[in-house]
Amino acid sequence: MASPDPTEIEAWHEAGHAVVAHLLGGRVVSVSLEPEEDGYGGRSAIQWRASDEASMASLSGRVALAGPIAEVERFGGHELDDVHVLAAWEADWREIERCSAVLAPEPERQKRVVESWAREVRALLLDDGVEELVARVADALDAHGELDETLFEDCLG
Repeated sequence: MASPDPTEIEAWHEAGHAVVAHLLGGRVVSVSLEPEEDGYGGRSAIQWRASDEASMASLSGRVALAGPIAEVERFGGHELDDVHVLAAWEADWREIERCSAVLAPEPERQKRVVESWAREVRALLLDDGVEELVARVADALDAHGELDETLFEDCLG
């Protein structure tokens, strides 16, 4: 099996963020791959109905985990026995840490919050139907580089 190219990996990663955000009730305004000096990065623009800080942190923390978990589940490279391996995705990990700190001031409680989110997100992403949605969004993102709200919704069918 040929190694996936970096845009395919990043597309799957961003699709993970976007699909989980959608499933958690967010409105995906856009999702895109953005060229960077060292490869590709991505960006998902999500609008939420939640307004209080704790609800927003819970949603954003789980969505931040979704990209790295989707990528690892699809392409491997890391074992998810310890959620802290996801710290390799620095920007996502900073958001995960920020969000867990909103909900739990003590480091041990923060760790339990992140582990709980990771179990929930991983179970969601391992569902065959959800995996199919991520695959559709990733394929479209890989082909187009950017999906607006309409194209994203079209991928979900």
